[in-house]
Amino acid sequence: MTLRAKVGRLTAMTRRRGTLRQAFERLGPGSKTRCAVETPCADNRLLEETVRERTAALEAANAKLSSSLEQLHATQTQLLFADRLIALGRIAAGVGHEINNPLAFILSNLEYIHQELQQKERLSEQDRQEILEALAETRDGAERIRLIVRDLQTLSRAEDVGSGPAELAAVVRTAAKMAMHELRHRARLVVECDGVPPVQGNGSRLGQVFLNLLLNAAQSISPGNAEGNEVRVVARPGEPGHVLVEVRDTGCGIEPEHRERIFDPFFTTKPLGVGTGLGLAVCHGIVTSLGGTLTMESAPGRGSVFRVTLPVAGAFVQPQRPQADWT
Repeated sequence: MTLRAKVGRLTAMTRRRGTLRQAFERLGPGSKTRCAVETPCADNRLLEETVRERTAALEAANAKLSSSLEQLHATQTQLLFADRLIALGRIAAGVGHEINNPLAFILSNLEYIHQELQQKERLSEQDRQEILEALAETRDGAERIRLIVRDLQTLSRAEDVGSGPAELAAVVRTAAKMAMHELRHRARLVVECDGVPPVQGNGSRLGQVFLNLLLNAAQSISPGNAEGNEVRVVARPGEPGHVLVEVRDTGCGIEPEHRERIFDPFFTTKPLGVGTGLGLAVCHGIVTSLGGTLTMESAPGRGSVFRVTLPVAGAFVQPQRPQADWT
């Protein structure tokens, strides 16, 4: 290598070193540390911003979900009351008949008493006794009307008064009286519900359940052969801590392809304008919300049996999904 070449090589190396030195000088003291630290800090800021955005999104979604749940609960409450009003509409004509009968002899007896007291200044012992009997019948008729109105008020109450001990036998008897106008010309009604303990529930809601089941049983039987058909309601101890109620009829039964959908909302096998498809769905919701189960067995031409299990008062358990054994 010539001297000139060696000098050129040394000059180039010096220039490169000067360039590197200038670069480090521009960075200044501590710049190496800042480069190592600033990059993690930027990552942390990005991560924090991402967390804040995700948290805000979750809070918004949670608020929207809470609002939807409130709307769903309000809709469910309205649906329960709507079904109760539908049941009341179905029994309105029969209740009018039940009220008209005692009202007719109340008015007749009052007219008789009024005439007797106007025509006779002094009453014989026989007349006095007849008037007292007429007054007793009038009082009985008025009491009958009072009980019918009370039953209607119990069924039509819109508010949910919560869950507590309910006398199952009294609830079933009230529902049976309300459904008699549908059953009278279709089947004999047999009720065996005495001797069972109080159940955990709401008397108004349970009355809605058994009224719907009795009306469905009645409508599964054609009118005209009341002595040849039967609707039987039997309550007895079931599984430990529970009471079992069976509503059994000798009606037309349910076709196999319809049994799996029988508790679906708005599903009905009745003609258009006769059924809404809400009754059994509402019954199922009420019973399961009280910690019980509602199942069904049926065969075409052999009738149906609906089984309701309810927890005994004081032995309330969490609602469980019913395991129906379809046949």
